[in-house]
Amino acid sequence: MTPSDPLFQPGTESVLVAASIEQARIVFRFVRAELESTGAYRFVDSVTRCGITHVPTGTRLRIIGSNARTAMGLVNCPWAVCDEPGAWESVGGQLLFDAIETAKGKPGSPLRSLYIGTLVPATAGWWHDLALSKSGQGRAIMCLQGSRERWDSWREIARVNPLAKISPPFRKQLRAELKAAIADSRLKARFLSYRLNLPSADEATMLLSVDDFEGMAAREVPAREGRPIVGIDLGAGRAWSAATAIWQSGRIAALAIAPGVPGIAAQETRDQVAAGTYAALLATGQLRVAHGLRVTPPAALMEAITEEWGSPELVVCDRFRLGELQDCANGTPIVPRVSRWSESAFDIRALRQLAVDGPFSVDHASRPLLAASLAVAMVKNDDAGNVRLAKKGTNNQSRDDVAAALILAAGVYQRARAQPKRGGAYLGLA
Repeated sequence: MTPSDPLFQPGTESVLVAASIEQARIVFRFVRAELESTGAYRFVDSVTRCGITHVPTGTRLRIIGSNARTAMGLVNCPWAVCDEPGAWESVGGQLLFDAIETAKGKPGSPLRSLYIGTLVPATAGWWHDLALSKSGQGRAIMCLQGSRERWDSWREIARVNPLAKISPPFRKQLRAELKAAIADSRLKARFLSYRLNLPSADEATMLLSVDDFEGMAAREVPAREGRPIVGIDLGAGRAWSAATAIWQSGRIAALAIAPGVPGIAAQETRDQVAAGTYAALLATGQLRVAHGLRVTPPAALMEAITEEWGSPELVVCDRFRLGELQDCANGTPIVPRVSRWSESAFDIRALRQLAVDGPFSVDHASRPLLAASLAVAMVKNDDAGNVRLAKKGTNNQSRDDVAAALILAAGVYQRARAQPKRGGAYLGLA
């Protein structure tokens, strides 16, 4: 926009694109502050329009949001500067990108596009794929990323965050976030994603990180006192039926029953795990087999629960095969749950918090079974910020059954901590 600048092209109209007109206005105000003292520019800043015109030459800068219609018909436009495309609408952003790139094919078009931004929070998608592609064909991509191996090096953090070199408040904020991320693995993923531009699966797709599980397993395991809350995940077909018990002290124990048909070796092949994996879990006694059966009866699981842990305070389960479970409950309160996104999000966040901050600890005999299930337990997020367990493929080849039971029990446990007990049952749960 400055005539003395080598990139200045008189009589053209460049565009600045951001997630919304309000976001673009932030940049617009910086540009305006630099130019308005010269008296050579006219400014438009209304609810629907933002722009600058260099009056002597008619050179213009137009500010647009991530709406594909606003980018249609770019003619005599030398530059499209695109700020944080990762924050654009999912569908609208793709259409806007297509509109800008298509405009380059018009006869005599001088258009070049510059994309500046980060890869997060998404770990895939059109912008993530664009950022990983090479610049070229009139397109430049600027995307600073840190080294995952040197994520806690201040030199590396400062390289990826240049503002830290000139802004003491921002530098102080970064150092505080780094210290918190080193101390708390829940915050590490956020730091990697938003400060080093390294999309991390710790919080995004893994139910529990390895560090969080090891921290939970390292705690002293208290004695079994009172009656536990038990979460149940009933399986059909290839799935296992699993149960997880949580005592008031935070002690966790788990068990599972696998179908007897096909055999354990065939199940290992089917689920694509290393040979001997399920056999090793059988040796611990926490995994059992429903010999000769293709589907584990709920009665067999309830019998195993009573044998291992005594009579539960209550059992929480989803509504799948609820009637069969109630028929063999023997007076144990059964609390059915509808697996809504919002409820699942509460349960998962409760599990993560109680695993990191306590008091959750894991019974020694149950650790191999629980670790094996958590290793394949993945979650997915919705647009509202909720999260729930994600099944692997249409055939569910992931043995996350124990983790599913743990999520249900953790949610009830967390709610119960905030409620008084009455008549031996948790208010609102039984």
